Amino acid sequence: MKLHLVRHGETDINAAGRLQGSTNSLLTERGHRQARELAVASLAWNPEAIYSSPLKRARDVAAEMADLTGLAVSEEPRLTEMHMGALEGVTIQQMRDGWPDLYQGWRRDASSVTMPDGESLGMVQERAMAAFVDMDDAHDVEDTVIAVTHNFTIRCIVAAVLDLPLANINYMDLGLGSRTTITTGRRGRRLNQYNAVDHLAPANRTGY
Repeated sequence: MKLHLVRHGETDINAAGRLQGSTNSLLTERGHRQARELAVASLAWNPEAIYSSPLKRARDVAAEMADLTGLAVSEEPRLTEMHMGALEGVTIQQMRDGWPDLYQGWRRDASSVTMPDGESLGMVQERAMAAFVDMDDAHDVEDTVIAVTHNFTIRCIVAAVLDLPLANINYMDLGLGSRTTITTGRRGRRLNQYNAVDHLAPANRTGY
């Protein structure tokens, strides 16, 4: 299986510099442009299937791809973003001021932190990799599959594939509207491409 892990486009919460986690948010005008460019690019990938996180910002991107490819979208709840709990909707400054110990722990070793009333990176990785394995089992080795998902979800999958410690996840930038590609087969799992944005117009290559 060739799996394209696609991060959704820019949202209103991204643009406001706030943590969105599992909160539903809306694509901005730029986010919609990124979605359309991802959809056009997906035609060249010749996908056999499209999966999506149930969050609206991911579903909207998947819907653009479905319209052009003619494929149905399968929602996969395990591909949702990390649940930030009490920190959803706050800025980094508000996190630093209101949860200083949590902020310092996240900066020092992100894998040691569980968000208040939310998830840890280990929890995200466990469910995301379970979804990965199920998709791999459901498709032939020659199949190309698209999964529209989220920042921490993708980084957790990549860390598992490369056997990287989750403590280092903050060193992995991942752009909005980006594509990360992993293949599976006789040689096991291989990361082929990370954080690719060549399918986006320069004006739509936004921050992280």
